[in-house]
Amino acid sequence: MSEVTAATAVARAPSRSWFNVGVMALAHFMSDYYTAFLPVLLPLLATRYDISYTQSAAIYMVFSVAMNFVQPPIGIWADKRNLNYLMPLSVLTGGVFASAVILSPNLFVLLSIVLLCGICSSGFHPVSAAILTTVLPVKSKGFGTSIYIAGGNLGFALAPLIVAAFIEHFGEQSLVAMALPAIITTALIYLRHLQRPSPRPVKSAQSAEVKLKELICTKQFIVLNTSIALRSWTYCSLVTFIPLLFAAKGFSAMEGASSLVVMLFGAVAGGLIGGALTDKFGPKKVTLGSFVVALISGVVFLSYADTSLISLSALFLCGAGAYGSTPNAIVWAQRLMPNNAAFAASMMLGFTFGAGYVESVFTGFLGDLIGLQSALLYCTIITMGLALVLLCLLKEPPKVDLSEHVAQAQAELAQEAQAAAQASAPASAPASAPSAAAAAPQK
Repeated sequence: MSEVTAATAVARAPSRSWFNVGVMALAHFMSDYYTAFLPVLLPLLATRYDISYTQSAAIYMVFSVAMNFVQPPIGIWADKRNLNYLMPLSVLTGGVFASAVILSPNLFVLLSIVLLCGICSSGFHPVSAAILTTVLPVKSKGFGTSIYIAGGNLGFALAPLIVAAFIEHFGEQSLVAMALPAIITTALIYLRHLQRPSPRPVKSAQSAEVKLKELICTKQFIVLNTSIALRSWTYCSLVTFIPLLFAAKGFSAMEGASSLVVMLFGAVAGGLIGGALTDKFGPKKVTLGSFVVALISGVVFLSYADTSLISLSALFLCGAGAYGSTPNAIVWAQRLMPNNAAFAASMMLGFTFGAGYVESVFTGFLGDLIGLQSALLYCTIITMGLALVLLCLLKEPPKVDLSEHVAQAQAELAQEAQAAAQASAPASAPASAPSAAAAAPQK
């Protein structure tokens, strides 16, 4: 690292403020907003290219796998190098490719755009979650994280309604104009300097790598990720099959879509409440509670699966419980590996949801054999039950204040700047370097 870089890295880092947390939530809103374009556009694309439901599902699978399974490698890389620039780049490119999907002239180009959209979107979560730890107010990290999570949930929940209304009023060929919010958000990120490198210890790359290898093989890491992935199985199956379930029971497409929105807004509420409670009770108690809520309410909803008040209320609570554990899981994982914040977030936001969408294929297969409602009911009971058992086996890691790591990074950067100044001092003034070194700690 050069003298100029070492001396200015701390000054360039973004500040801890609620405004920056709001910008991070907006960026998360836009990132997840564009990832929800494809499910809305699939019926139009299926008609245009005369593709089956299986082929449509395969297209969505390509997108989901590209978006979710690429995140952990990016997270590992981001923990070794400053990749903060990937956050605005991901918002921009993901928004542009998602808005251009409808313009694809043939199926090959469509698959290429979908693949690129997934890959570009994959860079957001691991990098942004690591940036988030540097801008969160120190005493409200759980609540701040929940605001960031809620931004993404709102984007994902509102996208189907916004895209459908936009196409109805302006036509599908005008969808490319929807890339404009991504451009504006990218500019705002640059104005707030959130893309700038965060301070980190010079030696952290080697020490983090050793610790990461050890953690991957530990019971804590394996069991926590397995439990959250089982939770994701329930959540992703409901997201994928609720519209199909309502259609199979004779409800209209709008009723099915509205029911899905009820669940997604429940996820928003659950994320906010769960994050706020984490600051007070810790991630394990809150995550266990959210799993219990998801299990009970999921069983109630799938016993009715209609548009009655009790059914939709249970669906709302199921979404709150299933997704409400996400900010808690991020806090838990980052406590477990404080030197690998990006990798921890990528596992909770990327890998576990990617696994959930892959696992939901088995739910669909079971639905072909015994009926979709029964398949969803049995899968919810089994997966949420196993997730609860596994979580009970874990011991919550001690609370780690990530600001301590930032302070350590700042101290090491200052020491490196001081050493660089000494090394570049003129030979004619040998006494100046020691005097400067003696004065530096007093500033």
